[in-house]
Amino acid sequence: MGTPDDDPRPRRRREQAAARRRRHRRDLAFWAVIAVAVVAVVTWAVNPDWDWRGGAPGSVAAGGSVATITGTAAVTTPTATTAPAARDTHERDHGLRPSGSPARSTVTVPVLMYHRVAPRSTATNDVSLDLTVEPSAFRQQMRWLKAHGYTAVSQAEVFRAVEDGATLPAKPVLLTFDDGYVDAVKDVLPVLAPLRWPATFFIITSRIGERAFLDAAQLRRLSDAGMDIGSHTVDHLELPSLDDASRAQQLTASRGTLERLLGHPVRWFCYPAGRNDGASAAAVARAGYLLGYTTEGGSVLRADSLTRLPRVRVSGGQSLDSFAGSVAAASAAT
Repeated sequence: MGTPDDDPRPRRRREQAAARRRRHRRDLAFWAVIAVAVVAVVTWAVNPDWDWRGGAPGSVAAGGSVATITGTAAVTTPTATTAPAARDTHERDHGLRPSGSPARSTVTVPVLMYHRVAPRSTATNDVSLDLTVEPSAFRQQMRWLKAHGYTAVSQAEVFRAVEDGATLPAKPVLLTFDDGYVDAVKDVLPVLAPLRWPATFFIITSRIGERAFLDAAQLRRLSDAGMDIGSHTVDHLELPSLDDASRAQQLTASRGTLERLLGHPVRWFCYPAGRNDGASAAAVARAGYLLGYTTEGGSVLRADSLTRLPRVRVSGGQSLDSFAGSVAAASAAT
C-alpha cells in the first residue's frame, strides 16, 4: 500500500488550482481590453477631436499649462506635452522664398500688435502701462475672436497667400508680440495652445535671458509649440537713425542668433518703435527677411511693400467693445 507521498491526488489538485488561476488572469486581461475599447469608442463618439497621442486637446510644452476658457476666466492645469499648431504652417517646414511675381496684390489681415500680457500693476511708467494688456483681458479678446469666427494664422500662411495665392481662412488675424517678454510662455501660450492658434514673437536678441525677457529654452519651447519667432534687432535701435553698416549688423546678427538658437530659418522682422524708411525696408529685404512690420495702422497687406506692413494696435486698458470694433473694422478694410 502506498504512502501519502505517493498519492497523486494532492499534486493534481495543485495543478488544477494553478490552471484555474491562469484562466482567471486570462479572463481579467480579456475584460480589461474590452473595457478600454468601450471607453475609447465612447470618448471618440463624444469628442472626435480627442488627441490620442497627448490626451485631451489643449496640451502645451513641457512644464507648461493648459488654459481652458470658461466664462470670463481661464482655468489653468499642469501638463507635460506640446500641442502642435492646428495646421502645418511653421516656417521651418517650408522652403519660402519671394517669387518675383506675387499672385496677389493685396490681402486683408488684421495684424494685432501686442507687447506685454501681464498685470498692469507691473508697468513702470505711462508708456509701459499703454503696452501692458491684463491676462484676463487677453483671454477675453481671444475668446471673442474665436466666438466671432476669426482664425489666427501664421506668417508663412500670410506670405504664401500673397506670393502663391494660397487661401486664407474666412476671417484671418495674425497675432504679434513685440520685444520678447517672459509672459509669452506664462500668459500667452497657455491661452493659444488650446485654440491651436499660432502667434509671432519678435525678439530683441541682446535681451534674451535678461530679467522679464525670454531665455533660450523658452524661445525653443515657443518654436516647438508652433509659434513663429522673428527679429526685433539686436539692441532695439531705430533703423533710420543708423548708418548702413550698423543697420545691416542689427538685422543680420539678430537673425543669425535666432537661427542658431532655434535651428531653423527666421524670416520675419519688426521695426523697433515702428520707425522705418525706404533705406531701412531695403536693408530688411537684403538681410533675408520676407515680411517686416511697422506700427502704422491698417490691415491691407500690399505685395509691393511686404517689408513695411501695417498693424492694428492693442492697447492696455482697452475695453472689449473697443477691441472688437477695431478688429471688425480692420477685417472689413479693402
